Amino acid sequence: MPYRKGQHVEYRDHQDELQRGEIRSTEGSGAQARYAVQNEATLSEDKISEHQIEREL
Repeated sequence: MPYRKGQHVEYRDHQDELQRGEIRSTEGSGAQARYAVQNEATLSEDKISEHQIEREL
């Protein structure tokens, strides 16, 4: 499922912890898409791939 800039999502970070954030930018498309997500809790930016996204909020 393609996600867009501005969407709020729940995702797994690189430590496999469930996080929430807003997609700030996308790179690529399809299964190879990468996303820059601003973490709601830490306000840091995480670079994740599509398979790390659990669901849209």
